[in-house]
Amino acid sequence: MPSPILRVVLDTCILKLATFPGENNASALAFELSRAGLIEAWASPAMLEEYSDVLSDRPDFVAEIVQICRLCYPLTELRVIRHEPDNRFLECALAASADFIITVNTAQGHFDQNIYQTVRVATPGRFLALPELGPLLKKLLQQ
Repeated sequence: MPSPILRVVLDTCILKLATFPGENNASALAFELSRAGLIEAWASPAMLEEYSDVLSDRPDFVAEIVQICRLCYPLTELRVIRHEPDNRFLECALAASADFIITVNTAQGHFDQNIYQTVRVATPGRFLALPELGPLLKKLLQQ
């Protein structure tokens, strides 16, 4: 039986970084995995709003993100992270039973813990280096 698909929440910074050209762009690769359906990206309406604001110069990309992400509607409002908007991503991750929040914002006051309840926090590089990602990356590169 195949292992269950990884569920992730992509912080806005990851999507912004994914728009930059570069062969070794770990953020772009993380997004490509969700685009290819090899991992599930989850978002809430509040997150989609932030994506739209930050990526307003790329409406085509925002439309694709909206298409790819599975939608969840968190019922619990959290105040766990000092940088208040980051709580929306944690709310979504917990509501969607996500495995990871992928972010580069690991500084004090942002996603500065390695794990929140059951959701792990990883930078794109650390995420892609996970043993379970090896076969998925191989599959992605063969597509």
